Amino acid sequence: MKAWIVERHPQSWLGYHLQGPWEETVPRGFDRLKRWVSEHDAKGEWLAIYYGNPRELSPEELRVETVITAAEAVIPAPGDDIEKGLLPGGRYFHARVEVRNNEFYEAWCSLFDKLNKQREWQVDNRPCFEQYLSDGSDSGNWLVDMFIPVRAAE
Repeated sequence: MKAWIVERHPQSWLGYHLQGPWEETVPRGFDRLKRWVSEHDAKGEWLAIYYGNPRELSPEELRVETVITAAEAVIPAPGDDIEKGLLPGGRYFHARVEVRNNEFYEAWCSLFDKLNKQREWQVDNRPCFEQYLSDGSDSGNWLVDMFIPVRAAE
């Protein structure tokens, strides 16, 4: 897995905030988002934004936002059940990953291990996220860009 540092600008999004075990909340959030996108003919990049460390928190405490990117000027219509938010910009440790058999946890662990082996960067307190480049809903095989927020090591 090749990984490198990238600089990203803040990105507006539309989507859903959920709390609980990621293996349950992420699919539920994307099912809900797919319906909304279909009803509104919306376009954007599909992201999952993760809050919490599964090695430190119980599954019930983990949070995720399942979203599509949107222009900053886009405002949900009154009565829409979708939320608007902002993904923070800054430096991220990034890798393009082929996830097989829905093994996202293993892919994330591998990327964190790679980051922890170098000395120049350390994890920052912004959320991690992944951008979906293919839809592996049926096959379990995905192409994703994974991003870990970083800052210069102290």
